[in-house]
Amino acid sequence: QRFSDFPLSKKTLKGLQEAQYRLVTEIQRQTIGLALQGKDVLGAAKTGSGKTLAFIVPALELLYRHQWTSADGLGVLVISPTRELAYQTFKVLRKVGRNHEFSAGLIIGGKDLKEESERIHNINMLICTPGRLLQHMDETSYFYASDLQMLVLDEADRILDMGFADTMNAIIENLPKKRQTLLFSATQTKSVKDLARLSLKDPEYVWVHEKAKFSTPATLDQNYVVCELQQKVNMLYSFLRNHLKKKSIVFFASCKEVQYLFRVFCKLQPGLPVLALHGKQHQMKRMEVYTCFVRKKAAVLFATDIAARGLDFPAVNWVIQFDCPEDANTYIHRVGRTARYKEGGEALLLLLPSEEKGMVEQLSQRKVPVSEIKINPEKITDIQKRMQAFLAQDQELKDKAQRCFVSYLRSVYLMKNKEVFDVFRLPLAEYALSLGLAMAPRVRFLQKVRKQLCVNEAADGTDHLKQTEQNKNTLLINEEGVEKCETNFSGKASDNKTKEKERRKETEECSASSEGAEESSASEDELKEVSEEEEEKEVPVPGRVPNPDSMQFFEDDDDDDDDTEDLDLLTVKRRNVFGVEAKDNPAPVSLVQQWPPVQKSSLMKADEENDASGINLDKVKEILREEDKFDKEEYRKKVKEKHRVICKLLPYYLSWTKAEFSDLVTYQSYGTQLDVFEFRDHSVSHCENGLDFSG
Repeated sequence: QRFSDFPLSKKTLKGLQEAQYRLVTEIQRQTIGLALQGKDVLGAAKTGSGKTLAFIVPALELLYRHQWTSADGLGVLVISPTRELAYQTFKVLRKVGRNHEFSAGLIIGGKDLKEESERIHNINMLICTPGRLLQHMDETSYFYASDLQMLVLDEADRILDMGFADTMNAIIENLPKKRQTLLFSATQTKSVKDLARLSLKDPEYVWVHEKAKFSTPATLDQNYVVCELQQKVNMLYSFLRNHLKKKSIVFFASCKEVQYLFRVFCKLQPGLPVLALHGKQHQMKRMEVYTCFVRKKAAVLFATDIAARGLDFPAVNWVIQFDCPEDANTYIHRVGRTARYKEGGEALLLLLPSEEKGMVEQLSQRKVPVSEIKINPEKITDIQKRMQAFLAQDQELKDKAQRCFVSYLRSVYLMKNKEVFDVFRLPLAEYALSLGLAMAPRVRFLQKVRKQLCVNEAADGTDHLKQTEQNKNTLLINEEGVEKCETNFSGKASDNKTKEKERRKETEECSASSEGAEESSASEDELKEVSEEEEEKEVPVPGRVPNPDSMQFFEDDDDDDDDTEDLDLLTVKRRNVFGVEAKDNPAPVSLVQQWPPVQKSSLMKADEENDASGINLDKVKEILREEDKFDKEEYRKKVKEKHRVICKLLPYYLSWTKAEFSDLVTYQSYGTQLDVFEFRDHSVSHCENGLDFSG
């Protein structure tokens, strides 16, 4: 069936022909007719089935039949989950609707809000993301949607998965109830049905592939490979070296993985262009990468799931999932970037041995045909030494590698399906080496999990792992080593004994709870979650004990790390790095008189006269509070004096132009103590350092 078979206007048909759209897909055939009748539609179809035209064509026809003009305001509202999908939809709309006189606008984050607000009241067809639309509803006083005729929700399940449920409810409340609504998605979930109940009235259900044998296109060849975690980078490089004339997309679990591996592969020069697309990029950069990848015939795109929904990359040959997807729905949307519009494509999924069973079962339940293939180990190129050389020469790249390591562990830990994703079973040392690191960085955010497990098991009084019992002697030896190191680091003897008893008590409690991991004297860092909402929640604790061999990398650490932003940088942490007794060295004699002189409070003088040994913390706090008051008062006086000088000089400085100032003022400098500004009738002197009026 052709578009000309529908009762469409000449302007719409001409735009479709000029954009090379002639034949309709199944979702378009079933949806356009219902939408032209003014009915609400809930559409579901496989990825790459042409859902975008299924709502753009009815939207254009609706406004054309109502003879809509710019003075009528907003008539059609299209909401997309991501900026890239909204941008792509806007480009299709410009092609198809170029012969109409309607005004269309793209409202997404990363753009100038003020510029958008100045033009938004003249837009007839608005394509936007939920967050930016709600921001305009709240802040732009002359933005109205009271005459809205059609609401389109594209990739509705993705909108809800990204945490926009409350935002969508707020948007729908501000829209008129008398409207037509079209809701599209590649998967039908419970949350989508709940949204449909709120926004649709007596909808027509269009499930194109409901009775299909498979959930993915028939032209898509899908395979998976089981490999160890430390071999994944080598396998990816070897794959790209053998597909130099292909167009591929590689999906990763986190932005920091994309950032690091993109930099490394650019240095490795695999033989084809390497691009990166992730959420940390500025909006203009993301659009530039998207356009560049669309135009190239052979390239590889490293991306997060930001590129997994709705984006139409033409002629993509391969989709490689470097990290296992969270569920079958994510898998379906990722592989949907290839084999679009009945074209061929191939997909490859890299699975760890611990992920194979659970993930393959999920895919089979969702009617996804995937088969295992074997890789010849002799064909894999080892790039570990080259990566180590890169990191040895570039400290910034090394920092990115450490963040990549931590970010991957966090993404695995936050996965909901703990049967498939178990962060405690990962070979961390080997994985760190595969990234080019000499040793595995310590992961701070898992400290809290470990200690909560310790507390929970102590309360239950049960043993969860026999392996902990077998390694008990080894762990006790490690605990004794920690105690010795902490003892060597301590200050005075009397204070050492008290701290040592407390540490022994904590260690015995933890050993009795059958975890056997040593307690650290450093303070706990709060768990850093992916989103701001998750940061406020309690840390979930899995129902099993981590492997003690893996937990050696989860110990407390005082090193500066990008993973924990809430680190107390003002706390002075003492560490005995070499395990040597700290000796009290006399302070060096100062040859220069200290300025300003140190102020001593009466409490400090009284404390110095008291020759008692030890440190009284309460008395120290009182001394510090008294000295803080004195310092604040001195600082207030200095600021007040500076303000007085500025107020005296500023009227003269601002009343003349630069040329007049040069003619009327002669500047003379007498060292660093005194600067004199001589005016016609008077002179002003000041001795404040740091004030510069010469500009």
